[in-house]
Amino acid sequence: MADTIDSKENGTPVKELPLLEVQASRIEDPAFEGQSLSSASLARRRLNTNDTARLLEDIPGVSTYGAGGISSLPTIHGFADDRIRTQVDGMDLMSACPNHMNPALSYMDPSNVETVQVYAGITPVSVGGDSIGGTIQVSSAKPKFAKDGEDLLVTGKLGTFYRSNGAARGGNVALTLASQNLSLTYTDSYSQANNYRAAGDFKKPGGWNQQNNAFLRPFLDSVTERTVAGTAYRGSRHRELSLGWKIQDNHLFELKLGEQSLDWEGFPNQRMDMVSSEPDPGNPGNFLLNTKKPANVNRTANLHYTGQFGWGELEMRYFHQNLEHSMDMLPHRYIGMMMPMLSEATTDGSMVKANIALDEQHSFNIGTDFQFYRLDDWWPGIGLSANSMCCNDFWNIRDGKRDRIGVFSEWEAKWSSQWTTLLGIRTDRVKSNTGPVQGYSSGSYQADANAFNALNRSREDYHYDLTALSRFTPDDGQSYEFGFARKTRSPNLYERYPWSRFAMAALMNNFVGDGNGYIGNPDLKPEIAYTISASGDWHDANKEKWQVKTTGYLTYVENYIDAVRLPGYTRNDQYMLLQYANADARLYGLDVSGSYRLGSIANIGSFAVSGMFSYVRGENRATGDNLYHMMPLNGKFALEHKLGSWTNTLEMQRVTEKDRISQVRNEITTPGYTLFNLRSSLEWQSTRLDLSVENLFNRFYYLPLGGAYLAQGNAMTTNGIPWGMGVPGRGRSVNIALSYSF
Repeated sequence: MADTIDSKENGTPVKELPLLEVQASRIEDPAFEGQSLSSASLARRRLNTNDTARLLEDIPGVSTYGAGGISSLPTIHGFADDRIRTQVDGMDLMSACPNHMNPALSYMDPSNVETVQVYAGITPVSVGGDSIGGTIQVSSAKPKFAKDGEDLLVTGKLGTFYRSNGAARGGNVALTLASQNLSLTYTDSYSQANNYRAAGDFKKPGGWNQQNNAFLRPFLDSVTERTVAGTAYRGSRHRELSLGWKIQDNHLFELKLGEQSLDWEGFPNQRMDMVSSEPDPGNPGNFLLNTKKPANVNRTANLHYTGQFGWGELEMRYFHQNLEHSMDMLPHRYIGMMMPMLSEATTDGSMVKANIALDEQHSFNIGTDFQFYRLDDWWPGIGLSANSMCCNDFWNIRDGKRDRIGVFSEWEAKWSSQWTTLLGIRTDRVKSNTGPVQGYSSGSYQADANAFNALNRSREDYHYDLTALSRFTPDDGQSYEFGFARKTRSPNLYERYPWSRFAMAALMNNFVGDGNGYIGNPDLKPEIAYTISASGDWHDANKEKWQVKTTGYLTYVENYIDAVRLPGYTRNDQYMLLQYANADARLYGLDVSGSYRLGSIANIGSFAVSGMFSYVRGENRATGDNLYHMMPLNGKFALEHKLGSWTNTLEMQRVTEKDRISQVRNEITTPGYTLFNLRSSLEWQSTRLDLSVENLFNRFYYLPLGGAYLAQGNAMTTNGIPWGMGVPGRGRSVNIALSYSF
């Protein structure tokens, strides 16, 4: 019998109320949900970047390819780019550029990122199709509604930032108006940056080309031996209007209309840059004189529904993307020529998924999704009869199509308090094709175009995927996961269909930043990856004091898409012309992470330490060569101090020498390095102030995944003079960000 409470109020006896004894078990982490980032981690990383992909670098096993200022490409356990399924607010988005300058994560500004979910390696079939390296899900905030009793909710956020190295600056705003059933949100963000500086002087592979250009002068640094050319960008803007409609707390409809635009962006490891195509004949820095189309604009419409029923949950989505993209050479490259390149693409996608609760121990997940992708990639002739790029348009990919449709089913079973399993199967059909092509009329392209046009270019692939996962939790202090997966990915259009063996054209087709030229291969087979993985997680019962987690994995890939050299390219000190080719490959590695709360000191605060390190190795089994862009052994270690709402962190990042390189690509080695970062944040009421000093001791280093340094006059260079130089990393930068919520 529960005890009772006797009480009086103003001398009047109050009715006795029973004391209710509530018993509940500790909330456990959901099984097989991947890895997420805390709001604190997201806030800390937003201060230092406008590149959404770099937010993921706090997750073990995740690194980023160096590219443009807002366009890095994530890599998970050695797999990158299209080998990873990347979803932005649930939309499966793809690049529309022969250099992949517009990857999916570049379509969302870091200030709009609310949640990040990463499935590394073994991925449930419901979230992973047409991919072999894992899944990344980045989402903005869900709609907010007024509470019961409130007529109108008005809330928002304002933010601004400045970073000293490169003078990066910008701001963001979010505003929500909502009733109890309707919600309207508008977000807007803007950023730009100059070229950043390395920590020391470095030898330039070519001459810095400069001109008197009023259009670019305010946004390019002066000539110094420390300036890393091609790292500036201007006019990055993300706008979104979101409408939410809630029905009786059981049904939610969301409609998001978004637009991302960019004036221009330099790419130090590519032979081209993203440029504006607004006609400006009086300005020689604006090269796209043959078109009046807008440039580098991405527009999306995203309709999403979730509903709760007695049998479970139903989720549906439909989205449409329209993308316009243009490239040419900014003045840090070769001023004596121009080479406009344009792309247009549309993507339509849909998903229907039902999660059916069979009973308290078993649930069933079934669904279907599709993605229909259309691409045109052409390079306008520049109209000079003596030039090799006169006079027709060069069609790199014409009427390109890539359609995928898949179905999947999953069964999750909780057999006991200790054992949980997940079994899923999936099948996809991927069909790709392209229309006839042509080259510039004055160049040596006709024979290659005729041979390509004579081919049957239609390809149809069928995928059969399987995922089996189990979790064993013997007690509150430990858990173990084991898994096996068979995953399949079909080649993208830029792996299958670029057709010209002429060096200039081939050099423009490169989305890995190694300086080489690539030719497509219509006969590529889909990649099939077999992965086994095991992980252990040890911690105190409440996960408040300490935690250590380790994951080991091994992946064997049939028909991995690597590259072979074209005849005549044998030197090891120059850029190559390569063709995509299948070969079996093997990748394996280890991730370790942990944290420990040291304790508190009165009036000084609490202290904690954390760390992680990752190792991956990739090998071409046919040739014995190393796979390209494998991150060397690396780790991060941090000491954190907290006093009330004030947080301070000293972080050390260590990367070892990169000496296992892809010989076929003449990949560049990089020395090891150690960086220190100092960060501080203070929150009071509705305001947050962030300060940091990145690369505290101004250490010079090269980016291990930065690729080849192709800026400063080397856009069309293929000889051995500039070969062998990587992209220098950023020197010391003092960063500040201020945000206010209401």
